[in-house]
Amino acid sequence: LTRGEREKAHIRHAFGKYVSETAIEGILASGAPPAPGGSLATVTILFSDIRNFTTLSEKLSAQEVVELLNAYFSKVCEIILAHGGMIDKFIGDAVMAVFGAPLADPHHARQALATAVGMIDAANEFQGWMHTRFPSLVDWEFRIGVGLHSGPAVVGNIGSRQRLDFTVIGDTVNTASRLEGFTKEMGCPVVASQTVVDMAGPGILTGRRELAHVKGKSEPVPALEILGLADNNS
Repeated sequence: LTRGEREKAHIRHAFGKYVSETAIEGILASGAPPAPGGSLATVTILFSDIRNFTTLSEKLSAQEVVELLNAYFSKVCEIILAHGGMIDKFIGDAVMAVFGAPLADPHHARQALATAVGMIDAANEFQGWMHTRFPSLVDWEFRIGVGLHSGPAVVGNIGSRQRLDFTVIGDTVNTASRLEGFTKEMGCPVVASQTVVDMAGPGILTGRRELAHVKGKSEPVPALEILGLADNNS
């Protein structure tokens, strides 16, 4: 293999599980693969988890919990990749996705919001599958929460020599995670910061607006309930 071919193979190996084929082609075409260290980028972070998952998992065997999670994650990951997002990590029943990295995208905030709305639709559909597959859960309402925030973050390969992960760290990530938790307080499935809505452009349908007191931030974060997108061009 030539050096160029080795680099291409490395990029495919590093990102193949996390981003769409289109994004990989974009990274290769850019001629500037992500640097081994970190770089600063403006991104939108999406956090989502399953409501009351601990209680839900107590009603199933360990194998059934894994089957349910795999079926659910397969659905939502398709939506994330279709909107140009990168699946950063799974944390139990939660998923974190990044929009705007490793490939820059001027529409990252809008794509992330379209993903969040798509995930809610997918969760509603998934409930039907769950009731059919696990009749013991027929009275269980499958619900998720999604939180989003846009801003600067450090993007790059972070870890040790034994294990390197391409990931995103910084205050923007923490705020998105806190806003996901805030969906429970607001009692709505999708909550985004005002920053996300401003960056996403016109046609974002919003509901209630509240101030989220985020740990580590002196000023509260304006949080908006996201109802949908006025157009389907996302």
